Amino acid sequence: MIQPLKSAPAVWSLCWVDLPEPLPVEKDFFLPTILLLVGPTFEPLAPPTIFHELDQVETEEWLAHHFDELGVPDQLSVWKAPEWVLEEWKYFGRDWKTKVKLVNPPPHEARLQSELAGFSGENPRAPSLSKSALAEGLMRNLPRLRSPGKRRSTLEKAMEIDPACTAARVELAELEFQAGRYEQSLELSVQIRELERPLLRRRAVQWWTDQTTRPLLRALFGTMLCQWHLGRAAEAAEMGHNLLETDPDDHMGARFYLPLFLLLAGESEEASLFFRYYATRYPGDMPHAWLNFAWGLTLCLEGDDQGARQKYREGIMANIHIAPRLLGERPPPEDIYHPSERDEPNSAVEFTGSFGGLWDREAAALRVLRETQEEMGPALDELITRRRALVDLMDQRYDPEYRANWARMVEAEESAVKKALESS
Repeated sequence: MIQPLKSAPAVWSLCWVDLPEPLPVEKDFFLPTILLLVGPTFEPLAPPTIFHELDQVETEEWLAHHFDELGVPDQLSVWKAPEWVLEEWKYFGRDWKTKVKLVNPPPHEARLQSELAGFSGENPRAPSLSKSALAEGLMRNLPRLRSPGKRRSTLEKAMEIDPACTAARVELAELEFQAGRYEQSLELSVQIRELERPLLRRRAVQWWTDQTTRPLLRALFGTMLCQWHLGRAAEAAEMGHNLLETDPDDHMGARFYLPLFLLLAGESEEASLFFRYYATRYPGDMPHAWLNFAWGLTLCLEGDDQGARQKYREGIMANIHIAPRLLGERPPPEDIYHPSERDEPNSAVEFTGSFGGLWDREAAALRVLRETQEEMGPALDELITRRRALVDLMDQRYDPEYRANWARMVEAEESAVKKALESS
């Protein structure tokens, strides 16, 4: 019996290529990503389309549009990319009744890239456009990008076009720092300091207010943090001093780290001198748990247990999660309201992981902290109750009185903290 011939399943491919030359978009520039939909023999099924970056939602919408026009293949091979979420592609395949398979881009991608270079249009580097203007255009577009890979390639291209673009270097240094590559981040920060050295010789500099000063301040701050993470506490403290001398208003917050670095370096007397300076230079400063715990420890080392208790109280109320971690006690609940990142459990984890050993060195300081924590028990219980209530209120935003109730409860919580510190 003659059987009908089975047709081969239709297999399409979703391809993408990052092009190395910037394209203009309004007054900015971006590095284009080209999306292609091709058939089994790599014949184009739709015109190549320019995107700012690989974005799964945009890509799925683009595919859906072409599926509506062309039909749906039996299988869609998608070139792998860090931006793709496998589960999302499974949902996409289920919705469109097609099998989605992520595959490695084939070797001919480089040839494809060169062939598509002409598709991107006229080269934007007109003679009237300076290298710095082109780099600045790339940097203005950076905040719109979500893809880590595209952000990095944009920064590297801005630096390649204009080596003096310190804004790109400082962002790249931040990426390296977040990735734990502290030596690379430190090297970039040193480069920025060299490039911006003339700024240090200018008079009446409006630090931070003048946005052109921000890369240097961020580089100094980044250098300090890198030295700390590399285990060089003395060098980190020296950079903290440098930063405060450069920008006494301390827009970067070096004052919250410097005494801890001094204590790590064994310079308790220097830490004591710093706190005397701090009290006169920054009166009425924002509450900061890290600073207050360092201050309490420094006062214990001076033999001032009463002063240490007060600073510990302020630190405990600024972040209720730090003291239990230092003391090895059960931590308070985490599913409560936290006024800021400084009050959150993650801040306590970072603090105790980096500086907890300072209390292990001093039994007296740990004893004073334990006594203070016990004294603050009732106030802490009240604070936790109030912050639980604030979390409950967050789920009642439909209430017409929500804003008024929220403001009233936050004010009552702040008053309770103030009362606890004054009555201790």
